[in-house]
Amino acid sequence: MFPMFQELAPHDPDDKCGHHYAICLDLKNQRFEVLDSMRSIADADLTSHAEFFINNVKETWNRHYENTKVQISHFPIEYVATTKQGNTTDCSFHMLEYLAKWEGRLVPAVNAPTVVELRKLYTWN
Repeated sequence: MFPMFQELAPHDPDDKCGHHYAICLDLKNQRFEVLDSMRSIADADLTSHAEFFINNVKETWNRHYENTKVQISHFPIEYVATTKQGNTTDCSFHMLEYLAKWEGRLVPAVNAPTVVELRKLYTWN
């Protein structure tokens, strides 16, 4: 699993706003999985950001693991349908839940009460 952060206004030096999502390299099912709580495959900013990162992972894998029996250059990208957040501020909590609980089948359910509990947990820890 790879935690991702994408600046939403990279050309504006005053705007430090960004968005968190996750990418999973699923070796068992031979694919990359993108989990985003705000966007889908229809969003060009998401697909270009995710594909750029994934292509770099593939290139690095080929460079350092070219002689292994597992090769990932042919792995497709699946944009996993997730519950969408109800605001523009909770993406990091969704991403952290994906990192903690994603096992390739059921998307962790994250809703407003879950985010409240996560805020308490992370503050306490």
